[in-house]
Amino acid sequence: MQHLLNPSDPVSKNGSCGFSDTGLPAGSVCLFAAFAPDGILPIFTRFYLKNILDCGFILHLVLSGETPIDKETIVFCKKNNIHVWQRPNGGMDFGAWRFLFQKNVADQAPYVLLANDSVFGPFRPLADVVKQAHAYTLPAWGLVASRLITPHLQSWFVGLSRHTLQAAPVQRVFSLPFEQMSRNEIIWHGELGLSVALQEAGVPLQAAWSDLQSPLARFLPTNPMHTHWYSVAASGQVPFIKRELLRNNSFAISNLHRWPEVIPPTSNFDHQWIMDSFCKNESRSAPAATTAKGRALYNVISTADSLRWKIGHLKRSTR
Repeated sequence: MQHLLNPSDPVSKNGSCGFSDTGLPAGSVCLFAAFAPDGILPIFTRFYLKNILDCGFILHLVLSGETPIDKETIVFCKKNNIHVWQRPNGGMDFGAWRFLFQKNVADQAPYVLLANDSVFGPFRPLADVVKQAHAYTLPAWGLVASRLITPHLQSWFVGLSRHTLQAAPVQRVFSLPFEQMSRNEIIWHGELGLSVALQEAGVPLQAAWSDLQSPLARFLPTNPMHTHWYSVAASGQVPFIKRELLRNNSFAISNLHRWPEVIPPTSNFDHQWIMDSFCKNESRSAPAATTAKGRALYNVISTADSLRWKIGHLKRSTR
């Protein structure tokens, strides 16, 4: 485990001391976990990192994998003042974030963003998304909140204030030995456990997109990044698509081929990056087994979701 690049200037990309334009407190840190078995940081992940830098974060990137990081990735990180760490793969994202917490890189940060490379995007500037949501004024905020299994913030993008992060229940979560856990254990003790800890600390679960109050989700909870992938991305509130969804489509969602439609023509995200990724054999864990009933349910909800969004968008555009 080593720190490969330590920029001499511990500030954001733009070197600013305050971020009144977005509300982000100076000195805020993003801990970004990326799986890099070949030592390469894909161009779409680099695009995502630039968006995080544009928000004003000090960025710590941890690459999990045994292969030495390639020169192009090192040059990119040096150019953008990104702190780069490498560690053996283990413990998934929570293992990577715990690794950085143990390095004390966020001890003085007034706000900490936890993010990972499990998505394609953003399809609109990330700084605009979090600014419009007043995310930095909230004790805990994510892009997506779901009722699946138990109410929780999806952990691929979660922001926590310093006070929230220091709460005892939250601290206990990040003290767990994730490197010794299976994938399912990490989901239960990490992603779900973090939201349980937040609620135990009296912190509400707030997000850009949420089904926590949805009557349908109370009876038929699903993963909204699968069932509502179209409207979630097209709305601009959560301008991302999960890589696992496009790579595996484990629920055999029939309208997934329409994914290019959710990327605005004005977006700086190049949809060809997604196309190119399909040609590569990504080494990722196999998707969970699904049932015929589950596939049917996800297809019905997904089809209705995209249709409802298109009808609503048509009505708005004709007013």
